[in-house]
Amino acid sequence: MEPDAMVEMFSRSESLYNVRYAYYIGDGDSKTHKSIQDAKPYGDFPVIKKECIDHVQKRLGTRLRNLKKEVKNLGGRGKLTGKLIDELSVYYGLAIRRNTDSVENMRKEIYATLYHKISTDEKPQHDRCPAGADSWCSWQRAKASQTLEMYTHKPAVPLLVFNAVQKIYEDLTREELLSRCLGGFTQNANESLNSVVWSIAPKAISSGKAVVDIATNVAVITYNGGFSSLLDVVSTLELKISPELHNYAMEIDQHRVRAANRSSSINRKSTRKDLTALRKETDELNSNVEGQLYGAGIAK
Repeated sequence: MEPDAMVEMFSRSESLYNVRYAYYIGDGDSKTHKSIQDAKPYGDFPVIKKECIDHVQKRLGTRLRNLKKEVKNLGGRGKLTGKLIDELSVYYGLAIRRNTDSVENMRKEIYATLYHKISTDEKPQHDRCPAGADSWCSWQRAKASQTLEMYTHKPAVPLLVFNAVQKIYEDLTREELLSRCLGGFTQNANESLNSVVWSIAPKAISSGKAVVDIATNVAVITYNGGFSSLLDVVSTLELKISPELHNYAMEIDQHRVRAANRSSSINRKSTRKDLTALRKETDELNSNVEGQLYGAGIAK
């Protein structure tokens, strides 16, 4: 269904908007892009596949979690824990985001983050880390400020873990993959809008096209203009807008702004990271019990 929908969207872009879409931003599923290529919506004008870098980052986390389950004694305290997997995934994603104009620099910084984690006071391995006082590497910052004699490394990742993840890192730093990350494209806007649509018309409840269309329209209105924008729809339908409804809409929007401000606080971010790690562990358990129902973006 998704390939057919994307082919239709690309095929009508010139007639509707007088534009050609040069890129298709995917999540690891090659079927959709192949369908677009086969359809040739713009004749000989190519549609280039780009990777959503958020999905690429998640792919590392998924591969590491699978490795942890497959290899005996790889997990546990001081080894490949859920927290370490999240950290490595974030570092991997940041390395891509910081170097969206160079595959070589992407690869260099990805490996810099890995060697950074195995560094010790006896054997620091920060030569791949960016130098200077503004570096993300604390050792390089200490070097720039001439305070290395006071610097102490955090507990290093064991060589057992380092050796075990090598093949995964080699696979996820391939030229073919990283070249599709150039430009730093994401599907964030689509993912956020989708979550609003499905909160109105949940996937677990069977809905017809009319219901999904209404949910999509409501989602677009509230996503772009807030809940109060629905009052324009009510007015267009020539329905009476009571003071209570107006105040309720304003209150919903104010709550949304306050929630966004709270979510950006340091403590909230820390709590969210803990909850995310817990959710991932729960997802793993559910996947084992029920089988994986959906896995876009985790293809090897």
